[in-house]
Amino acid sequence: MEEKKLISIVIPAYNEEKNIERFPKELIQVLRDKLDNPFEIIAVEDGSVKDNTWGALQKVAADHEEFIALKHSRNYGMGAAYQSAFNEAKGDYIIIFSSDLEIPAESIIDVVKKLDEGFDLVNTFRAGRWQESMKGSIIRRIPSEVANKLITKISGVSVKDTGSGLKGFKRFIIDNLKIYGDMHRFLPAYSSLYTKKITEIEVDYQERTYGEPAYGSLKRTFTVFLDLFSMKFMLSFATKPFSMMPGRIFGSFGLILFGLGNLIAVYLAYIKFFLGEDIGNRPLFLVGVLFILIGIQLVMTGLLGELLMRIYFESGNRTPYIVSEKAWTY
Repeated sequence: MEEKKLISIVIPAYNEEKNIERFPKELIQVLRDKLDNPFEIIAVEDGSVKDNTWGALQKVAADHEEFIALKHSRNYGMGAAYQSAFNEAKGDYIIIFSSDLEIPAESIIDVVKKLDEGFDLVNTFRAGRWQESMKGSIIRRIPSEVANKLITKISGVSVKDTGSGLKGFKRFIIDNLKIYGDMHRFLPAYSSLYTKKITEIEVDYQERTYGEPAYGSLKRTFTVFLDLFSMKFMLSFATKPFSMMPGRIFGSFGLILFGLGNLIAVYLAYIKFFLGEDIGNRPLFLVGVLFILIGIQLVMTGLLGELLMRIYFESGNRTPYIVSEKAWTY
């Protein structure tokens, strides 16, 4: 008989003490009862400051042999938390799972089944997520749907919910996929560099019981759209991109200047063609041209900065995080 695949379940946690206290009953026991495969759970405490998340993880790790807890020395972000756990994981299948338990643990079994069927990546679509309130439907739904459509257009990977906290990967994808910055937001797109066997299944969604979303925020919508430029650039060269400071800083100023330059150009075109005035000697003409050229230069500088940051990390086997403590059952 074929040996059952080992399942590694990766969970980033940031200020989630109350939800972690639910893990023994709502996660670990569910997997023990319903999952046929051996499994390990690797939770990464990403520098929580508002509660005792690390203490809660230590307690779970002490009581359950399948559970491993890692502690970052400070908050590095979800991407670093994922990569930290990926480096620790020993499984044939790697499953990422949200610490707020917004998706029932039973859905992990459905993801494993799809991986067993031959898919290399299984994404999940959170059914009913935007129907919980008018606020959720309007304020959060529109930016999310626009981002998902843009990601699909750029990457060619058709999934409805790129931000879902439950995804499953074959081992070879994780071994080749290095996560930097906010690259985790586009995992299906980046994974398409290594496989086309990607599917998406619908899962139940339930509002979080405790706390507020730690990693998701509308404030990041603008930076997510900037990250799309880096993703498109890297995918075009068949390599694994990441979004760090160069793309954010240079890209932000570059897009602003480029936009202002185009506004000036439109204004001058109106004066020239509709009012019949000469624009060749206007200082504003030179300002508009300079803004457009400088804007393009800054965006390109940001993309080159992304490549240099990648070289910095990977040439010396550096990681964008530090694990300061580790807890598990001896």
